[in-house]
Amino acid sequence: MAEVELDTGINPDDPDELVLAVVIDPEGSAGERALIALGDYCYPDEDTGVYYILGTDAYADRRLEDGVLTVDIVSYPAVLRNVGVTAEFPPGRDPETVLILRVTGMTTHTTLPGETLVFTTPLDELTDDEDEWPFVLAPPPG
Repeated sequence: MAEVELDTGINPDDPDELVLAVVIDPEGSAGERALIALGDYCYPDEDTGVYYILGTDAYADRRLEDGVLTVDIVSYPAVLRNVGVTAEFPPGRDPETVLILRVTGMTTHTTLPGETLVFTTPLDELTDDEDEWPFVLAPPPG
């Protein structure tokens, strides 16, 4: 089951940085598996140790209200078909998109960083292994 965390101490290079992290199970729900499929087509940034998923492929729509954090990961049906995802997903807020994953959690923070990091390894088990680099999702277009 996917989890979300908004906290400092996640980035070992900058422990004071506020990070929005979604942790998924590669063998988990259809949405988690779809996100893995999208991640197979992202591009690595070896300088920062992350993989970027293009905003034209998927994005993270995030909301923070009264300590409740909601992250909706949204994609496009054609993109999902192109990466071999056959599962059906509910429509997103934009009629051209589908909601592949919704994760909610609680936080005491009141701001959101500019991007959402998606990890396939639990945060307390992260090492410097390249296989544990996160996917980066931008906020919604516009």
